[in-house]
This record gives sequence, C-alpha cells and structure tokens, in this order.
Amino acid sequence: MSDQNLGREEAPPGLDDALILNAMKGDETALAAAYDFYARRIYRYFYSRVENTEDAEDLTAQTFMSIIEALPRYQHRGQFTAWVFQIARSKVMDFFRRDHSRVREEAGENIGAFDDTLDKVIQGQTLESLRAVLLTLAEEEHELLRLRFVVELTYREIAQTLGRREDAVRKSVDRILERLSAQMEADNG
Repeated sequence: MSDQNLGREEAPPGLDDALILNAMKGDETALAAAYDFYARRIYRYFYSRVENTEDAEDLTAQTFMSIIEALPRYQHRGQFTAWVFQIARSKVMDFFRRDHSRVREEAGENIGAFDDTLDKVIQGQTLESLRAVLLTLAEEEHELLRLRFVVELTYREIAQTLGRREDAVRKSVDRILERLSAQMEADNG
C-alpha cells in the first residue's frame, strides 16, 4: 500500500508555517483556517471511536479549545498535524477514562468508520466477514487504521503522533492489511 493520496485532503494554500505562526499569536483568521482544515478530520476520528454524534461533536469542540489554549506554547517544528492529533488522542482517552460505563467492546462496536476505506482495500469481500476479521485486531492496530484511513494522516504524521518511526508505522499498517486480507481469503475461500 503506497502513501499516495488515498483520498487525502491536501493542505489549503494558506495552511503553512506563516499561518500557524499567526495562529500562535492569536490571529483569528489563521485560527479559523486551521479549524476549517482540521475540524472534519478530528470529528471523523472521534466518531470512529465513540460512534455517537453528540460525543464526537463535544470532543471536537474540547480539542479545539485545548489547541487554542496550548497554541502559544507550541514549539513549531513542522509537526503541527501530529501535535493536533496528540491532543485529540488525549481527549478521547480522557473521555473513556472518565466514563467507564461507555467503554464498549470497541473492536466490535467502532468498525463502521472503517467500512468504506477497507472495502476499497480488500476488494470483493463481504462486510460481515470484514467485521468478524476486524474483531481479531488489538486496540493499537485499530488506532493505526483509524489514523491512516479514517483521519487520513500520512505515515509520517502517524509516526509523529504516536512517537514512533515512520518506517515502523508503515510496516505495521502493511502487516495489519496483509493479515486482514489473508484471513478474509481463508474465511471466504
């Protein structure tokens, strides 16, 4: 699987270093541009985790409040997307820690957001078989797939977000997809 687009959004012309530096200074136009670029991706990430519109919207709002509060302390080193998703991951972990009653068998409950993308990756397989195969993944593997296919981060951005090496992330995602494909073939073959 190559790291080419996969339907990824490209950064709008204004979301560059200068815009991020202006946002750090509190420029409302720059903050709005950053919000416009990240809001949908962050919401999709949260929805893939909690499968609840209201909670996903709340978590998205909380994340942007945290971003705005922390922005003056952000050390700009070209890793803004990774920094944003580190905050988002922290928010969802806090969400599940706070509300243990909501913690579900995530592997079985939160597969819906992967359906479209994985259906393209593993052509011709039934959705029910895919759901059964996804139940076998560990949470860390689900997180890699969420960040890659739901949020559409590059391998480099995922590596920065998780504090791992880019080649290790790429190999992990490839191995997960290969394992899913082999298991789907074995189950349907």
